[in-house]
Formats: sequence, C-alpha cells, structure tokens
Amino acid sequence: MSAADGDTGLLEGLIQQNLLNEELLGQLGDHAERLPDLEQLRQLLRMELLAEEALLPLLSERYGLPLLAESTASLSPFPEAGRCREVYAQTGIVLMGDEQARIGVLTVQADWLAMNRLELELEPGSPIQWRLTSHARLSWLVAAMAHPQRSQDASALEAAAPKLQSLLEEAVHHRSSDIHLESVPEGVQVRFRVDGILQPGPLLPKSLQPSLFSHIKLLAGMDIAIRRRPQDGHAAYHSRSGREFDLRVSSMPGINGEKLVLRLLDQMPVQHRLEALGFLKQDMEALEQASQAAHGLILMVGPTGSGKTTTLYAILNALNSSERHIFTIENPVEYQVSGITQVSVNPEQGLSFAEALRASLRQDPDVILVGEIRDEETAEVAVKAALTGHLVLSTLHSGDAVTAVQRLLNLGIARDLLADTLTLIVSQRLVRKLCPHKEENPDCPRCQGTGYAGRIPVYELLRVNRLVRDRIRAGYTGRELVEPHKDLHFQTMEQTAQRLVQEQLTNWREVRPLLLAT
Repeated sequence: MSAADGDTGLLEGLIQQNLLNEELLGQLGDHAERLPDLEQLRQLLRMELLAEEALLPLLSERYGLPLLAESTASLSPFPEAGRCREVYAQTGIVLMGDEQARIGVLTVQADWLAMNRLELELEPGSPIQWRLTSHARLSWLVAAMAHPQRSQDASALEAAAPKLQSLLEEAVHHRSSDIHLESVPEGVQVRFRVDGILQPGPLLPKSLQPSLFSHIKLLAGMDIAIRRRPQDGHAAYHSRSGREFDLRVSSMPGINGEKLVLRLLDQMPVQHRLEALGFLKQDMEALEQASQAAHGLILMVGPTGSGKTTTLYAILNALNSSERHIFTIENPVEYQVSGITQVSVNPEQGLSFAEALRASLRQDPDVILVGEIRDEETAEVAVKAALTGHLVLSTLHSGDAVTAVQRLLNLGIARDLLADTLTLIVSQRLVRKLCPHKEENPDCPRCQGTGYAGRIPVYELLRVNRLVRDRIRAGYTGRELVEPHKDLHFQTMEQTAQRLVQEQLTNWREVRPLLLAT
C-alpha cells in the first residue's frame, strides 16, 4: 500500500495538534469535502494557508516516511540522469543513489501514488528508501543533480536554498515581476519590483552572499566560477501555491561585488482578455475588427515594460481556436499557450526573427506574432506576409503611433506597401491602479500601504482606414497624419488618461509624468 492510501483522520489530527485551524477548511469550498484528507491538505498549502515545515514531522510519523537527513553530501546521483529528470517532471519525485542504496525523495505536493509504480518499474535490486523533505530542499537537490558543483561547499549551498525560496515566495505573494540582489558594503540589499516600482526588501548578511549567489547560478545553469563577466541563465520555479514560473537570471559585476536580477514569468495558462485590459468601447471594437481580419499588420509600440506583449497575447487568446494556425516568433517566448506554435529565436544558431518568419510562412499559418520588428529584413518579410494573406502582429520601439509609421518608412518599407498592409497602431504605457481598499485600510495587505495595486494601460490608438492610407500614400508625416477629420479614428493618450482619472482607476500623479513625456 502506498503512503497516499488510508489518510482518513489526517485533518482531524492536525486540528487536535493546533497545526490547522478548522475554519480554514471552509475556504476550500463544498466540493473539497469529497476529497481525501491529503489532497485537501495540498490545496491548503497551495493557497498558502499552512506552513509546510510544521507539517513534515507529523506526516513523517503518520505515513512512515523518514525525513531527509540534514546533510545530503553522501548521496550519489541516480545513474540514469535522463530517467531521473523524466520521473521528476511527471511525479515531483527525485531518485538518487545506486542499485545498492536507492533513495526516493518527495514532498507533500508530489504524486505519492507513483511510489508503488516506481518500485515495480526500476530494475530488480534493493527496494527504494523513501524520504520526505520540504519544497526548498527538493529544489536544491534538482539543481545539484543538473549542475554538479565543483568548487563550493555543498552544505553551504544547501543552506542557501531556504533563503532563496523565502525571497521567491515573498515576490510571488506581492506580485513582484523582478527581484534585485545587490552587493553593498553592509551585505546584500534586496529590492522587489511591484507594479513597475522598486520597493525595498531585507538587507541580507554579507556572509550569505557567496552561497546564495552560487545557489542561484546553479539553478539557472550558470558558471559559479565566473564573477567578473555578465551571465544569463534561467530555471523553473514551482511555488508553494502550485504556480509555475520561468525564472530569468542576469548577473553583472559591480564595484562592491555581483548584482543579480531575477525576473519571474508566470507560466500559468495565459488568461489575458481584451475586455479586461481597460480599452474604451469604441477602441475595443477597432481592435476586434482589425484582429478578425484575414490579413493585415497590427502594431503595438512603446518602450520595454509597457505591456505590449500582454495586449498582443490578449488578441491571440481571442483568436486561438482549432480553426486557426497561430505562430509566434519571440526572443524569448514569455508565455506558453496551448494550441499555438511558439518559436524562440536564437541568433547565435542562425535563427533570427527574419529567418524564423520566412520559415513560418512555409508552415501554413493564419496568424503570426513577431516579437519585434527591429531591422529592415524583418520589416520587409513581415509586411510581405501581411500583404499575402496573413494576419501579422508585432511590436516596434517607437515613441507613439504616428512616429511608428515613419519608423517603418525609415526601415525601407515603400509608402504604397505600408498603406496597403497597416491596419491598426496602438501605443501604450502602464500606470499604477488605485487600490480600492486604500481608504478603508491604510495598511491594506493588497497594496502594502502604497495605495496602488496592479497596473492599467494608458494608450493612444490609430485606426488605419482609407483616410489614413491616403495620407500615407500622399507623403504626410508626423502630426499631419492625424489632423482632425470626421473619418479619423484616433484616440489620444491624453484622452485615455482623463477617462482613467475620472473613473478613479488612477490619479493625475501617475499619469502626469507620462503625458509630459509625450
């Protein structure tokens, strides 16, 4: 019998030992009563309503699963690395040791029902010795197997795992997009970027810096011996709440030591919807009409971090169906979406945006998303794809909708060709939304007392209709393209900002710097 069987009375035992408040069970909903106790426990952990560390001793005793020893330096990696990675991906269980001493390490969230199956599938030998551990320690084991350390003390690296998980969980809880770890004379200064603004975090002791930074590098597949050159890497992170993140890591040498920046990209199924982004009704109609067309070029423009990708994926979600072949070409792929073919460009291997775009046209696509038009070659192929019956969506680094037209002309696109393909241009920025609970509670946990929670786009939208096409062909430039006319559909950024302030979604303090810059 597996350890997952016969868990009746588990929750009652936790309540009796004051490890679980009975009122928390009501937050699972009525359907949870039909679930086994262990599965209800897992849901409480995913909702961050229970502390994992406090549960491990009780679960260890109840199911006869010894806790993993404090030191794992004596454990050898499983000889079949590929099989080990496959088992971990499918079950959340890490296999270690050799035929004489096989060890299976699992957490509360792992697939315990797979224990019997693994016992039968492995070649005859000594039985698997099962060990229970925390999510943080299992993450360290996975990193250590993938990138065996060469020069750092293993116990020091392992000790850094709980601190890293604590930082990551805090970032997830506060909706942070980035974690900054900066070496300063006093230690390691942590900062979290929340809603586009850096907020101070804890100052970690200087003694923790070497092991913490080396542990992060191991996880991200970076070289722990390189400290005086920039490096990039990435890793997967499974949060306690069950969410999956792609962790992008960047290192940079500084005068006080290295600085690491960790970007968290949520890999939960992308649920961006156009109607939830904050577009005016008439602009929503223009977006929907342009995206439902069989061909054409839709451009999102703005600086890095302005929400361009979010809006484009909202359009893709609206288009995504079994009747359309949607192709994305990105650097790198930020969100994984079921039903869409996604390609990450790799210039070092000869796969540029232009080369990938050419290849995609031989894959019979209906819709193509090009992550960025940055050179003449990509611009030419994208425009020709739009002209030959494909709907093309892309981004462009440009100040506003009007200058985006001039930018494409500067990239060598003929005026007639541009007028025939361009259908819509949206230029957007992001501002912080007012927290609805601010007036009720100045120390609201949702906004951490800042008064803001989440962000909303401030945008301008130019619909390229017959009037604008004729102006492009006639050589109009700059603001001449959007001179007032009864047939012109041009929503300015100032108009959008005024509406957001009037509806108390944001305030003038947020939008004023943006309008002064446009």
